[in-house]
Amino acid sequence: MMSDMKRFFPTCFLCLAASGLSAQNTLVLTAGQNACRPGHTIVKRQVVYQDPGMSGRDLVWDFRHLQSIDEEYTLRYFAPDTTDRLCGLEHRTRYYYALRGDTLWATGFENPTTRMSYVTPEPRLAFPFTYGDTLRGPFCGVGEYSHRMPLTARGHTRTEADAEGELLLPDLTVPNALRVHSQRCYTQPAAGDTTRRDSMLMRFDTYCWYAPEARYPVFESVRTSVLHGGTDTTVFATSFYYPPDEQRRQLQRDTETAEEERSEVSPSGEAEGAEVFTEADLVPNPVTDVLRIKYRLTRDAHIGFSVHSQQGLCMARTDARPETAGRHETPIDMTACPTGTYTLYVLVDDMVLSLNVVKM
Repeated sequence: MMSDMKRFFPTCFLCLAASGLSAQNTLVLTAGQNACRPGHTIVKRQVVYQDPGMSGRDLVWDFRHLQSIDEEYTLRYFAPDTTDRLCGLEHRTRYYYALRGDTLWATGFENPTTRMSYVTPEPRLAFPFTYGDTLRGPFCGVGEYSHRMPLTARGHTRTEADAEGELLLPDLTVPNALRVHSQRCYTQPAAGDTTRRDSMLMRFDTYCWYAPEARYPVFESVRTSVLHGGTDTTVFATSFYYPPDEQRRQLQRDTETAEEERSEVSPSGEAEGAEVFTEADLVPNPVTDVLRIKYRLTRDAHIGFSVHSQQGLCMARTDARPETAGRHETPIDMTACPTGTYTLYVLVDDMVLSLNVVKM
């Protein structure tokens, strides 16, 4: 995911066109099966760029002979705070996203030299998504370079499930792969030019091939180019390979690690904790966006909360903080959490309580 990306802007133009096609073997991407998740670490292979070829149906892509560049290219997803943000970390850059409703939005990015926040977020992918579907919209970001030079980026993005067919990879064949092509274009004015007459058009093309039962793309081709003075110049191009079997093994290890971390704070001493943390009320439950935790403390204590999925992944949390005896209320934003049942852990000093929360 090569991208530039703060807050959700509700008036952002968005167009999702359904194709109406329903071929029996057509792959459908869903939030439950294909949305990125905090706690996942992706270790994929970077290889020499493979041309994505044409769009259409019943195609064959032969990527069996790949030349390796980096055998362990790492991308890690995590929740950076208790908001609805999701962060993807790769190559010392943090890319921020938010899953709102059925759409994944890019909201900003930062690295040691550059920071960008999207005042108009960029629509990245909608769910469900299948062959012929198209998602498009504008984006606008403001930021700074080297903590002193202001930056502005504006443009538009278009994502289309534009091809399906047989994908041939070094150690497997995917008979019904779905390809999603995202094209991001933005204008970067030349230094000192306020008229945009000397602007360069930057274009980012990302092609992702998805396979059944694989959460993340099994193959990607990424190309960055500059359009200036009628010339299209490639400045960067590469591809990535992430086999389904490796995905399953990696995500299983992530789940086991999360379970081990959760066991370290497993509900123990609940009776003692319940004597301090009393009259708990989760409003509303089921919850659609913000969960409000109302409670009374019988004495002063350090209180913290964390929300975990059934797979043990931490979806939201608050830092433990000192609170006085009496009544309190703490909000937890669960907007980005998919529908399902979650465990709310309550840290009371060195004790842990657990409650169930249902997300609609």
